[in-house]
Amino acid sequence: MRNRHSEIQRNENLWELLRAIVFSNLNCKLLKCCTMACGIALLVFAWEVFLVAGSSVGKSLTELVSVQSSLQSLPTRTQTPDSSAHSQYLSEIAEKYRQPRVNCSAIFAGDEKETKRAVTIASLLAADEKPTKYNLKTLRSLTLKDKSYVDAVHTEVKKWSSEFKDLTNEWYINATKDCEQFRQTRGYIMSELTQEEAEFPIAFSLMVYKNMEMVERLLRSVYRPQNFYCIHVDAKSDPKFYEALQAVSSCLPDNVRVASRRVKVYWGQFSVLEPELVCMEDLINMDNGNTAAGYGNLTGKKQKFRGKKWKYFINLTGQEFPLKTNYELVKILKAFKGANNQEGTIKRIKQKRWTTSPPHEIIPVKGAVHTVINRATVDFILHDSKAKDFMKWLKTTIIPDETLFASINYNPRLNIPGTYNGSNLEEVEPLARYKIWKEEKRPCASGQILRQICVLSTGDLERMWSSPYLIANKFALQQDRVAIGCLEERLFNATRDEGMGWKSFNTSRYENLDFVLNQVPPPAERHHLSS
Repeated sequence: MRNRHSEIQRNENLWELLRAIVFSNLNCKLLKCCTMACGIALLVFAWEVFLVAGSSVGKSLTELVSVQSSLQSLPTRTQTPDSSAHSQYLSEIAEKYRQPRVNCSAIFAGDEKETKRAVTIASLLAADEKPTKYNLKTLRSLTLKDKSYVDAVHTEVKKWSSEFKDLTNEWYINATKDCEQFRQTRGYIMSELTQEEAEFPIAFSLMVYKNMEMVERLLRSVYRPQNFYCIHVDAKSDPKFYEALQAVSSCLPDNVRVASRRVKVYWGQFSVLEPELVCMEDLINMDNGNTAAGYGNLTGKKQKFRGKKWKYFINLTGQEFPLKTNYELVKILKAFKGANNQEGTIKRIKQKRWTTSPPHEIIPVKGAVHTVINRATVDFILHDSKAKDFMKWLKTTIIPDETLFASINYNPRLNIPGTYNGSNLEEVEPLARYKIWKEEKRPCASGQILRQICVLSTGDLERMWSSPYLIANKFALQQDRVAIGCLEERLFNATRDEGMGWKSFNTSRYENLDFVLNQVPPPAERHHLSS
């Protein structure tokens, strides 16, 4: 499997090289007029690079033909009449996220030398910016291994460390006084980019409580004008953090909402789950038109997305980051064909979490609060009487956030379209999150474990990026700025290529998964199957 991942990574790096060379030398209008000719030229050039690089000697022409096939399934752009302006727009945004101090492409490709250098830079920045016990311990460990190397890198870092300074709550409050300037300088994508994305809105909730810069960078990475966003700020959070978050959301008034009600969140209690329910209700209301601002103020295309209901709900926390672009998320969710993806187990369930049986003969299932569920499931959770009874029961249990989504998804008797009705619950692959648990044999590059989960860092980038997962959990920005920076670079480079029509995405990995093939069908299909 690792060899396969390495091969995929090499091919992605080669494609990035091809794109960069061709894009820098060919006029976009010429590409539009000569798509087939350019496609042939790319194939010839690709073959030459394969031979020179030596990394794919022996690859058959059949594999090169597959490249030609992928060119035929590239995403269709929704705009703009001026394709050169569109190309420039995408390139400028991608350039904002280029990391000039580290070679991110080499890190993603598994280059040990570049990864070592980047890890050292991240540790030095962390120790200088926020000298916590963990940051200093990490730096001491690196110094003991190779003091002369660390000293040399430190001399280099001192010259430009100010580029990585923390953006404070006050910075965001001031920067958002001019919203147009804020959106432009921060590189928000204010275009749906492809027709497929425009027609498949996604709803996101963000559960946050600290670190405004990390939260804003997460929001920016998943933001598209056709999607919907609800952000809940823990009622215990710093008032300045809440003020900064409100300021950022006010610059995105049409589809970003601060939760209508705030909750004091305490681990293990129903209060962990309650903000999710608040946001799900808010998100339903938003695309029903119950929001303060009519869509279109930012684009000049008033009410453009009104009537287009979001299809899926994905919940996020402020310490996570996406591993897939919005276009890739749309392709994956469409490949799910309405199915939910949710972690679940009965074998590892802990009975001591409750003292009574749940109502309506619902079988409790242990899972995670992280979920990817369709709109019908959200509607059931919010409005069905059985779900409301189940919610009352959950309030009497411990850690209910690990029980709600899993139990709803793995009780087919509830007849919710998209929930699981197969027989291999324990084998369903939870793709919602890339996480490294303490008990796993997989390496945790940072060596730091928080609540049994590895705090991801630069040394984990190669493995997480080549995985099929949608979101990575969890990060600590003040401990490793390089990891988030490189993920941003990779995501926005891919986004640029998708918007340009250069990059496709193969969903075969997702189409035939057990939970996709074994899901409760919609009522109309159930009637057809029974007749």
